[in-house]
Amino acid sequence: MSQNIQDVLSSFSQKLSRFNKATDSQRVVPVSKNSYYEEKLRERGERLTASVVATYKIYRAPFEALGEHSDRAASIDRDEQALLKAYNLYKSCMEIDAENRDDIAQTYVRSVDIASPLADKASYTTGGQFIYLVAWLYLEQNCQEFMPFFEESENHYRLLFSRADSFSFDAHDKEIFEVIKGEFYS
Repeated sequence: MSQNIQDVLSSFSQKLSRFNKATDSQRVVPVSKNSYYEEKLRERGERLTASVVATYKIYRAPFEALGEHSDRAASIDRDEQALLKAYNLYKSCMEIDAENRDDIAQTYVRSVDIASPLADKASYTTGGQFIYLVAWLYLEQNCQEFMPFFEESENHYRLLFSRADSFSFDAHDKEIFEVIKGEFYS
């Protein structure tokens, strides 16, 4: 905290010194009231973008980013394949349901409960890393009909899917997803 105060005072002293040395015509500089906040927001955005880009590069090509013999790369690759299998299984169930839906007897699939090892990984369920798998599935694998998400139920998490057209990210995940789309797929 004291370091921040010292930095602010030092910066102010430097600016005051430059101001006092300047001529009258140089002193008039239009400054926005919100320029400080705008600068902080811009810096935050740059840090977020750099972090998201670095992380997604790993999810996009784990072995290329981390090395052929990396345990972490192998783990990410397994997780991606597990999500892809879960997606395909869910999609198959929905396609079978659509083909066999019986309007007369009103027979249909009410719910699909898919067991997935991803639901046991805190880095995905609560750690904020799941958005990178979702982006990989949606953007790299072109699996865009359903969106995966986790739901907590009786002290454990379940992997569920929702139609993409009715799915909405929370604000933070949406921001990450938009950065990924903009940086990698524009």
